[in-house]
Amino acid sequence: MLPRTVAISVALSTLATLCVQGCASNTIVPGSQGVTTRESMIVAGIKRTYLLHIPAHYDTIRRAPLVIVLHGHGESAENFEKYTGMSDKADAEGFIAVYPQALGDPSDWHTAVDGPRKRDDINFVRNIINLLERKYRIDPRRVFAAGHSNGGIMTYRLASTLSDKIAAIGVTAGSIGMIDETGDTIRFATPVHPVSVIHFHGLADTDVPYHGGAESDGPDNIVSVKNTISFWLTADHCPTAPTSRTVSDDRNVIVDNYTPCAKGTAVTLYTIIDGTHRWPGDDVPWYTFPGRDDSDIVATDVMWDFFAAHPRVN
Repeated sequence: MLPRTVAISVALSTLATLCVQGCASNTIVPGSQGVTTRESMIVAGIKRTYLLHIPAHYDTIRRAPLVIVLHGHGESAENFEKYTGMSDKADAEGFIAVYPQALGDPSDWHTAVDGPRKRDDINFVRNIINLLERKYRIDPRRVFAAGHSNGGIMTYRLASTLSDKIAAIGVTAGSIGMIDETGDTIRFATPVHPVSVIHFHGLADTDVPYHGGAESDGPDNIVSVKNTISFWLTADHCPTAPTSRTVSDDRNVIVDNYTPCAKGTAVTLYTIIDGTHRWPGDDVPWYTFPGRDDSDIVATDVMWDFFAAHPRVN
């Protein structure tokens, strides 16, 4: 048997080694809570930037959820933070929000499901998650992603590729893939692990049409919402028949819930009858997309409730 002092020394040495390998530093710069900062990293030789919002009452003891928020085509992380109100939600609920910035002018996420790699957006997001897990006490069971339009399609790509990291996603006006010139559907790969999905889409959306088909301002043929949801029902081993309800006084919003699914996951679809290409419930008058601001639902609030109810089940 080792002497008591030697045993304590060995134990402390072992603990220190484990902490170097896996403990978050959890260092909070004074004044950084409740504010958004611009951060950067090098990915594949290219400087990439993102906004980071640490909640106002960040708890250095408890593990915090992480929500990754992806802007749409031609937009910026700064505008999308304001548009979604996700940082305000982060302050209220205690999660960390991060807003990666796409490259290009106009900005655009590499959502292609075929063809050459233009930029390493997948590893950009993976590296952000890994970095924040080292710096803060992130709950690995509660890493989520959300996106709109081109950012929504990218969110589906993240869920397909990073299902080892991401527990649930929220998408507005997105799709799981494209239809090529021969009529073949090109989708992302089926994720290795089930991922919970909540999707919002307006029937009057012409940019990413609800029923699929050609975009109003581009050459792509979009996979329909029906086929997008079907992809996730198969991936998550969900029942094919939903329970349906309306959630607005004028019956403008229909909710289809598909549950139970594998490992506690769920798939939920919000259809806004006269909704257009918007983040439902936004109240930013200067934002570029026209159409109804459907205050019957607020996507940011509904998404967070869905995320909170669907952590990863080990």
